[in-house]
Amino acid sequence: MELINGNSNQIDKTRESIKKLIEDYKIELEVLSRMINVDYNWLKDYMDGKRNLHEFYANAMDSIKNNKEFVWNPKCPEPSLLSNKIYILSEGIRSINEDDRVKGIIDVLIIDVGIRYDTLAMYAGISLEDVKNFMNDTNSITYENKYKLAVASLFLHFLINGKKSAN
Repeated sequence: MELINGNSNQIDKTRESIKKLIEDYKIELEVLSRMINVDYNWLKDYMDGKRNLHEFYANAMDSIKNNKEFVWNPKCPEPSLLSNKIYILSEGIRSINEDDRVKGIIDVLIIDVGIRYDTLAMYAGISLEDVKNFMNDTNSITYENKYKLAVASLFLHFLINGKKSAN
């Protein structure tokens, strides 16, 4: 059984969560590899037991031992990032309500990109007050305005991230 810092249980959970995504959510392995940005062949080999998450740490330790710069290999994912993405897709997405997801996207647009509330309001076609009210209390605006804000925020997020992944 493969071990990462003595934690074989986490590896089993990651594989089981991937199986759950495939079986319960009908996500094909090739689609999942694109969703989580992990090489399909590596992921298939991982699910077949031919690869393990230890490879990432072995490559990192080899870099340190041989005093050379660690170069991330996209074919060999960082284990905690892989596990986190798989967990969110298989379990976590249901535990975060829709309003909090939208607020999280808005936070990313504001913090990481620098978009302002008034810009979001204009794109959504709602008032600045509605955006501020939503961020303070998601139940304080109408469902129609929530919908408009969600669609505008998601579209902006998509445009920005689509550009980043194309580079």
